[in-house]
Amino acid sequence: MSNRAVISLLALATFLFSIATLSLATEAVELTRHLVPSIYVFGDSIVDVGNNNFLPPPAPRAKSPYGIDSPASITGRFTNGYNIADLVARRLGFMKSAFASPPAYLSLTPETSHDLLRCRVGVSYASGGSGILSTTGIGTLTLQKQVMLFYKTKSRMSCGWKLNYLLSKSLFLISAGGNDFSAFSERGMAKEDALAYINSMVSTYVKYINALYKMGARRLGILDVPAIGCTPGARVPMMNGVCNDAANSMAQIFNKLLRVEVPRAVKTSMPGMKYSIRSTYNVLIDLINKPFVAGLREVERACCGSGTLNAEAMCSMPNTTYCMDRDEYMFWDKLHPTQAMYERGVMAIFYGSKKYADPINFAGLIPSMNDTMTPPDVYSI
Repeated sequence: MSNRAVISLLALATFLFSIATLSLATEAVELTRHLVPSIYVFGDSIVDVGNNNFLPPPAPRAKSPYGIDSPASITGRFTNGYNIADLVARRLGFMKSAFASPPAYLSLTPETSHDLLRCRVGVSYASGGSGILSTTGIGTLTLQKQVMLFYKTKSRMSCGWKLNYLLSKSLFLISAGGNDFSAFSERGMAKEDALAYINSMVSTYVKYINALYKMGARRLGILDVPAIGCTPGARVPMMNGVCNDAANSMAQIFNKLLRVEVPRAVKTSMPGMKYSIRSTYNVLIDLINKPFVAGLREVERACCGSGTLNAEAMCSMPNTTYCMDRDEYMFWDKLHPTQAMYERGVMAIFYGSKKYADPINFAGLIPSMNDTMTPPDVYSI
C-alpha cells in the first residue's frame, strides 16, 4: 500500500471518530429547532418511507423483517431501521417523532395532510423500485409522477406570500438512478446502447430538477448512483463473488455526466439554486476497501436473505434468515444497506470533503448549520 493510501485511511478513521463525537455533542442543540422549514423527498427505495405500502403489486413492499430495528413494526423502509431520509431529517433537527422524516405522501388523509397544506411540514414522494425514466419501475411512483404530485401539493398549499420563501429555504432531497440500471440489464439491452441510455437518464433527471426549481426549490441534495456492482446481489453470479465492474462502470459514467450537466443547467437556467451531489459511490467503495475504519465487519454478504452470500432472495421471501449483528454489516439485503451503513454515509456527506459531496457538502448547503455546530476539520482523500 502506498504512503498516500495509508495517510488517506488514517484521515478517514480520524474523521469518522470525530464525527461520532460531534454527533453526541450536537444532538441536544439540534433538538431545539429545525434547520430548514421542511424537507421534500423524491426518488427510490433508498429514501422511501412507506409510499409503496399503499401501492398494489407489482410495486415492491418492505414487509417484515424489514424495519426490525425500527420504533414501529411495519415502516415501509427497505432496510432494518432508519434510512437516509430519516437520518438527514434527524441531522436537520426534525426529531420530535420517532422517525423524523416527512411522512409518505400516500399515507396522508384529509385530516393528516393539514400540516402539509399549511406549510408546517414537508412530505416524501419516494417510491421503492422507481426510476428516473418512466419506463422503470412499473406500478411505482416514477420520478415524473413524484414531481407532478409535488406540483399538485403546492397548488393546494395555503400560506400566502410565505410559500415561495419557505420552499426556497427547504431541502429537496433526491435519490434516483439505480433502478434504471437494473431495468437496462433486465431488458437485455446491448452494451453499445449504454451511453445513449445514460445520456437519456441524465437529461431527464435535469429536466425534473428544473421543474422543481420552477416550483420553488432552491436547496437541492442529490444522491448519486452507488457502486451497484458491489451489492451482494450483483456479486452472486460473479466468479469468487467479486464486484461486477461493468455495472460499476455504468454507474461511474452516469455520476460523472451528472456532475457536468447539473452545474451547466444551474448556471444557464436555475440562478440561485444551491446544490450538493452526494457521492454514494465513493462512500461505499471506500468502506468496502477498508471496513474496519468504520467498524464494519461484513461487506459482501447480506444480513437478510438466503442462498449464496445470503443474496439469492429478497429479505421478506419465505425461508429467508437475518443476522443478529446487524451493526457490523454493510448490506441489509441483496440490494440495500443497513442503518449502520446509512449512518456512516450521512455523516460523510454532511461534513466530508468534495470526494463525498460536491461542490459543497450538506452542511454547506444549510447555512444555519454553521450557527449551531462546529464540524470537524474537513479532510481530503
